[in-house]
Amino acid sequence: MAIDQETSPATTDLKPNLPVIENEIPTYRAVSTRALLAVVCGLMAMFSFAHPFFYLFAILAVVLGVSADRAIQRYPDALTGQTIARVGVLLGLVFGLSIATITTLQDYLIRREAEKFAVHYGERLKEAPLLELYWLGLPPNTREQVTAEENWAQIQGSSKQEQAMAEMEKAPLKLLSERLKSSADQKIAFKNVEYQTQDSDNTPLILAVYEIDGPASSEHEAKEFAGVVFKGMIPEGSRIYEWWASDIRYPYTPATYTPPVKPVDDGHGHGAGDGHGH
Repeated sequence: MAIDQETSPATTDLKPNLPVIENEIPTYRAVSTRALLAVVCGLMAMFSFAHPFFYLFAILAVVLGVSADRAIQRYPDALTGQTIARVGVLLGLVFGLSIATITTLQDYLIRREAEKFAVHYGERLKEAPLLELYWLGLPPNTREQVTAEENWAQIQGSSKQEQAMAEMEKAPLKLLSERLKSSADQKIAFKNVEYQTQDSDNTPLILAVYEIDGPASSEHEAKEFAGVVFKGMIPEGSRIYEWWASDIRYPYTPATYTPPVKPVDDGHGHGAGDGHGH
């Protein structure tokens, strides 16, 4: 039998069937700088427990992390670090929100305790002698070391200049006390906390507003207001704040107070619209 020359081994393609070898070098991708900064800011946000300034780092962690995540998704061939960016966002949210929640709760508890003391202080303004009111103006750690009578004796025994300074400082308190004790019909009631903040050494500070109502006189209107600044501290060995009245403003105009509108005189000694038309 004749052999087909075209299909014989001599004429068969003998090139080996080898796999194609890829020689391509992977493209270099840089770690996103914003992703790294987001993590750093997220870790710095932990210090928000110590000072509100560090809330800024929680915000930056979220902003930088989200920005980095979007940039990495937009340029996947040039940037990497998406996981790092998302960790930064997570840290910012966890520390920022948890600390904000804790701070809000602490502010609420401080405010509630301050309001209790404000009610008590209003009662003492009406009933207590001036020497006790002076004593309630001392910080709690000082009140532990001196009685109201001893504090009063120290004031009376001080120099004339020091007494004059004390009289000037306590003049609103003395004026308010004298009005409240001038008649049994004089009333005082705690209304609300107008604002709450902290001073430079993180001492809680609130401004409590009182409404005074009673018979008018040449010195006082029938209805007036007083503002008392309370400060709080936690004495050693205690877990709760104790308060003192650091400043009194009397008479005081609350920020939310709208004075009554007086009728316009019609020229005949009657207010317009008072029912005495001519």
